[in-house]
Amino acid sequence: MSASTSPLAFLREEAGYRRLWVATATSELGSIVARVAFLLLVNERALRAGGAPESAAALMLMAETLAMVVFGPVAGGLVDRFDRRRLLIGSNCLQAALAASVPFVARLETQWPIYALAMAISAVSTVFPPARQSAIPDLVGLERAPIANSISSSTTSFVIVVGAAAAAVLLGAFDKDACFFTTTVAFLLAALAIAGLALPRHLADEHGLRALLRDIEAGFAHVRRAPPIAYVVLCYFVSFLFIGLWLPIMPEYLRRHVGVDPDVWLPRTYLAFGIGGIAGGLLGPWIGRRLRVGRAVVLTFFLEPVLMATYGLPWSVWPLMSLSFAWGLLAFAYFVQEHTVLQQDVPAGLRGRVFGMLPPLQALGTLVASALVWWEAGRIPPGHVMLYAGVGYMAASATFLLLFRGGRQLWRRPNLVEA
Repeated sequence: MSASTSPLAFLREEAGYRRLWVATATSELGSIVARVAFLLLVNERALRAGGAPESAAALMLMAETLAMVVFGPVAGGLVDRFDRRRLLIGSNCLQAALAASVPFVARLETQWPIYALAMAISAVSTVFPPARQSAIPDLVGLERAPIANSISSSTTSFVIVVGAAAAAVLLGAFDKDACFFTTTVAFLLAALAIAGLALPRHLADEHGLRALLRDIEAGFAHVRRAPPIAYVVLCYFVSFLFIGLWLPIMPEYLRRHVGVDPDVWLPRTYLAFGIGGIAGGLLGPWIGRRLRVGRAVVLTFFLEPVLMATYGLPWSVWPLMSLSFAWGLLAFAYFVQEHTVLQQDVPAGLRGRVFGMLPPLQALGTLVASALVWWEAGRIPPGHVMLYAGVGYMAASATFLLLFRGGRQLWRRPNLVEA
């Protein structure tokens, strides 16, 4: 495929990918609206009860991420063994039912049922990322995978923009219950879009729990034997170990460090990040061609902590929005390169398991970060947390490149398939 093929032309040509794209965008829209509503819900309830809002937000994220750590590898194994279409339909329908119950549970005095629902939605959602990323080469071929990854990445960013805007409108015109109703509808529409999608079914010779565990171990073994893949996977974990500090402290960061109302500016921060992500996703294939895909992965791992550290500087709100835009651009340009490397390097029958490792590693990093926020809540100013995390992230980036030859191999190698 020509590098100049436009996203619109690509979507017209690839009917199967187009349906997956619609389903992904709709499901992610529900997720982002729910995430904003969950964060503000627990933050508001903690303030009303006289507790530490950072601690409440961190506990909610810990519940979500613990579910991803536990169920993520299992989801990857299921994707490589069973009918992906049915798995995706079932997961979206179940998430819709769980989201619909949040407004009723939120009327209880205790926070714990809210954490439990956030955890359940997160556990069910682990099926979607490995199924989607594994299906892209099957639907469009390896040669077209970079532009499909670009469209997916940009769409995720666009959904962040739309989701943040929708959350702001719903919170302004209605309340948090309306956010969860919107989430329910979005998940059901995603399930409907997937219903007409034909995806390959990888039938296993053996069945049962032991066979599934052996499949999962085979995925880990493949990563261990391939240094570039191991480097990408480990970078993914370390990134979220530090970036995971960002989300739970953002409401208090905006209130205490920037001096603005988080109910108004948290959705707008997501909006700026998402607009940057749209640009980064669309620029992803071009960056991969100019810098080479592997080199772009390594460079991003160095540049992202610099942006994180700058959050600790004394910003007013509009420069902060510009910084969030820049971070979104960098992050989503990286996702295009990362997904391309894994799709090219991992055999088709193992893709579900390797991509299935990413959500739990993201969750594990976020879980550790959220635990740190919960532990230090109120002791360290949010701006200082950003600065310290950025410096630590920089040190980790340099150490990884020195210790792991997979990063050096990625830096030197040419593009395997031109975007």
